[in-house]
Amino acid sequence: MGRLFRLVLAGLSAVVVVATVAAAVVVVQFVQFQDQPVLEEEETKTLVIPSGTSWPGVVERVEEAGLVESALFFDIWGRRSGLSNEVRAGTFYLEGPLLLEEMADVLRKGGRADELVITFQEGLTIFEMADRVAEAGLVDREEFLREARRADRYDWASPQMESLEGYLFPDTYRFNLGTSAEDIVDRLVGRFDREASIFEEYADQKEAIRQEFGLDRHEIVILASLIERETGVDHERSLIARVFYNRLERGMLLQTDPTCVYGEATYDQVPTPSLCRDPLNRYSTYVVEGLPPGPIASPGRASLKAALMPSEDPQAQEYLYFVSRRDGTGEHYFSTNYAEHRQAIDRFLRQ
Repeated sequence: MGRLFRLVLAGLSAVVVVATVAAAVVVVQFVQFQDQPVLEEEETKTLVIPSGTSWPGVVERVEEAGLVESALFFDIWGRRSGLSNEVRAGTFYLEGPLLLEEMADVLRKGGRADELVITFQEGLTIFEMADRVAEAGLVDREEFLREARRADRYDWASPQMESLEGYLFPDTYRFNLGTSAEDIVDRLVGRFDREASIFEEYADQKEAIRQEFGLDRHEIVILASLIERETGVDHERSLIARVFYNRLERGMLLQTDPTCVYGEATYDQVPTPSLCRDPLNRYSTYVVEGLPPGPIASPGRASLKAALMPSEDPQAQEYLYFVSRRDGTGEHYFSTNYAEHRQAIDRFLRQ
């Protein structure tokens, strides 16, 4: 028993020694962390701390900006120094040489309350918009998506609307740091409300479309989103619109590729036959008849106008297909029958 006790005691002593050495190493590393410069001579970094960011969020942003190597050490140091309760929001333009304590002083003073300029191009989805605001450091991506899906906040929204897709008007906006996701969405929707005067300007055309094709205003917005995703060439928009109306009139599937990849899981993918033919894909117009259940992007005014005023050219009245020319112009080749369309595919896509 005496020998066993000595062995146990020796083992425990070894554990204590190892733990002591490990603790000493951590202490040394922590001391070195405090003394290391955050930025070297002539090195610069920009750090954005949005209003309302919690201390863990500050730690995360400081680490992501490449200002500290150890988020854990910075977290501990910040709590011990009181920085965790003293950080003020803003945009911080940091220049080296800069020590940890010097950076903390800057964070305590607060950054510049600069405006952030964000451009949402025509044809972006709510998922791509969410990426933009998150990359800019304005709001969290999921917060933006949560607000973009709250169509029920607006009394004009129909119960069938799954989100505000199509109603977040594309343009360049200026936002103050700290602007909430709700306020951002309200700004974009408010801009759409102003541009929606186009439905009053072309009231006769809107009524003609309702009578001929049975489309209401929301469905015209859906169609405009398809046009927006298919072309960025202004003079083609009314031709694309006419093709869609021609196909609707004949009871044909719209078969527009961008609908195959609408959704959180696929918005950044390239359309493929498997995605387009997936029977569970509720948005794919290769599967669903008529229009998809909602817009697939944010249409600009030009696409809204095209949806209201499809081309009246006699030849366009016969167009049923189009394919990208892939010649750098962004233009399409239009066909009146499937045989001609197949030839166009061979000519432009299989060279």
